Amino acid sequence: MKKSLFVLLVISFALSSAQAYWQQFVHYQIKVKLNTKDHSLSGECKITYKNNSPDTLDRIYLHLYPNAFKNENSTLVREARKFFRPYKITSQNNGYIDILEFRIGQHDQKIPVEQAPISTYRIDDTILEAKLPQKLPPGKQLQLYLKFYEKITSIVRRSGWRGKQYDLTQWYPKLVVYDEKGWHPDQYHDQGEFYGEFATFDVQISLPYNYIIGATGVPVQGDPGWQWVKVDTNLSDEAWRQAYKKQLEQIAQKALEAKERTVVFHAEKVHDFAWTASPNFLYEQGEFHSIPIHVLYDKRARKSWSKVVVRRAQHILKWLSDRFGFYPYPQLTVAHGLLGGGMEYPMIVMNSGPSEGLICHEVGHIYFYGILANNELDEAWLDEGFTSFQENWYEETFYGEKGYPRQQRRTPKIPKWLRPETKRNEREILWIVDYTTSGYNEPISRPAHVFKGGYRINVYTKGTMFYKMLKYIVGDSLWDKIAHEYFDRWKFKHVNEQRFKQVCEDVSGMDLDWFFDEWLHRTVNVDYALAGVKKKKLSDSLWQTVVKISRKDEGIMPVEVAVITENDTVIKRWDGKEQEGVLNFETHAKPRKVVLDPKDIILDKNRLNNGDWSIKFIPDTPFSNMYQSRNEYVIRYKPHLWYNAVDGIWLAGGFKGSYQNKFRKANLILSYGAKSGEIGGELKLSHRILKNSDKLNLNLLALRREGRALGEIGLHYFTSPMRHFPPFHQLDLSFRSSQ
Repeated sequence: MKKSLFVLLVISFALSSAQAYWQQFVHYQIKVKLNTKDHSLSGECKITYKNNSPDTLDRIYLHLYPNAFKNENSTLVREARKFFRPYKITSQNNGYIDILEFRIGQHDQKIPVEQAPISTYRIDDTILEAKLPQKLPPGKQLQLYLKFYEKITSIVRRSGWRGKQYDLTQWYPKLVVYDEKGWHPDQYHDQGEFYGEFATFDVQISLPYNYIIGATGVPVQGDPGWQWVKVDTNLSDEAWRQAYKKQLEQIAQKALEAKERTVVFHAEKVHDFAWTASPNFLYEQGEFHSIPIHVLYDKRARKSWSKVVVRRAQHILKWLSDRFGFYPYPQLTVAHGLLGGGMEYPMIVMNSGPSEGLICHEVGHIYFYGILANNELDEAWLDEGFTSFQENWYEETFYGEKGYPRQQRRTPKIPKWLRPETKRNEREILWIVDYTTSGYNEPISRPAHVFKGGYRINVYTKGTMFYKMLKYIVGDSLWDKIAHEYFDRWKFKHVNEQRFKQVCEDVSGMDLDWFFDEWLHRTVNVDYALAGVKKKKLSDSLWQTVVKISRKDEGIMPVEVAVITENDTVIKRWDGKEQEGVLNFETHAKPRKVVLDPKDIILDKNRLNNGDWSIKFIPDTPFSNMYQSRNEYVIRYKPHLWYNAVDGIWLAGGFKGSYQNKFRKANLILSYGAKSGEIGGELKLSHRILKNSDKLNLNLLALRREGRALGEIGLHYFTSPMRHFPPFHQLDLSFRSSQ
């Protein structure tokens, strides 16, 4: 009873903390016109801003994101150059936003904001700063009024135009977030995304009459044009072409009467507004629990998008609603975007293709970034890691270890023995271990623009494993409760590490400080090893197995130990905190095998000491050279043939062995000279000297062939500021003896 009371007190405290939370109130009223002749927008924006904070504000900040493409001196372009992603920005392809008029209506002002005095401001790249003519106390509100002209860039990073299509994202003057840490006037960075205030949007868009439009929100006035180009999926290809031809003729006839039309969209509880428009869109519709799903795609992609995208979107909305919380918005739009890959916005995603994984990832972002709104620049793992995790979870749930069904290859199939494949989850773990033992490992939780080449692997891949390991620690049942509580407690609010961790601890009753600190703020490696196994027969029907485990690296994780018999598998868990631990098992059959971390879930860098490994021989071919395995020492083999005048033809067999393509590397060549009868050989060994680093290696070489003998010992040092980007620095120091 005392324990139950304590848990209730903890939860009550957490709920009171959540109730003390505040966020600003924002209402955007935007009128904008799309000009397709010069690829521009002209518009006006009225913003109502209420100060719900306990602080008095003396200034205001706005994001002017289109300025990131104004010239090659922007923050985005300068940062991109460091990673060899050059932007060639000219007056023909650039983009920017000009503020033509800026007014601030004071909170006690009686006249409309449109008639307020012109206000001064300062622009630094993508940030506008303006001092308020009158300070804004808590509980008071003001209005901003802006007229603007925007040139739309043809460099499609996220926003831009190509052909006749326009993807308009990060396009309007957007209020900077003010939260408990103050203002966040962050520039548009090359790495990382955005942070926005939840708001109500009323957006009036005027565009050429024949353009079909999709957007955040619900159309409340005007016609978006969906029914004009709706695809009858029951028609044959030829019948559809005839029907589409008639649709286009009808649109063209209407366009003679009016050159443009206006559509108004309304959205609530969203922190961004995006839209896409094209005269070449086709439309299909589905629904999920009476919530409409709108699918817009380019007419050239009908065969790959038709029917399947609606079906996949329905399935994914059900998945997200079941796993976290019911989809709370009045619609979902899946649009065919210009950007390679995909990009997410509230109620709308823009995807380059119809793949199930891409839809799952981007629609998942409507939850993790949209509904649960973290600062994507400061804590990208909270959205990218979470939605990558849920996508991975979705794939495992419905498709198992093999993953999504693969398209049939058009090229001749290569036999598996020539082209062995690594499972997707195993590939991701191998990639993480390769990175964390490279000497360039960075913490997951750091501002996105600060990463030195490790942004993607940290926030996506390591981020995915962070949530997998958290789920493993708390267990499936508690994880489901955590997922729903996180959604219920923090939907339509700003989240951060502490708020998520508090939910995890409240629901599980566990202290998780160590786990969040270890995996988010430090760069640890995990390595547990079997230190001894003793089996003893206690009776005719009972065996005792004593398993000793050793922790060989800094990382701490609870580690499962499986004792496998002919009849069943018994699993126990050791907390892994000490340097050594002992677990006792009793089984009704003789133990056959003992395995540490049988599900490969704790990012153990070396599974050769976990009790379940083997040697795998594969041919050394271009098709197999990328194969790796977590549980196998892989030896690649291939024949060699060469000729010289003294020995004639040389026949040889080459063997290259390694674990995970980087540990315990050994190359061996055995050769025979047909004319001389001489047997030769070559042995190369490479050993890493620095712990968890590839930067310093000891290399050994012994060679005897063609009348020569050679021995060499050397050190190879490699470093650069970033792992895969120059400048590279290498130093070789070796001693060689030959005869």
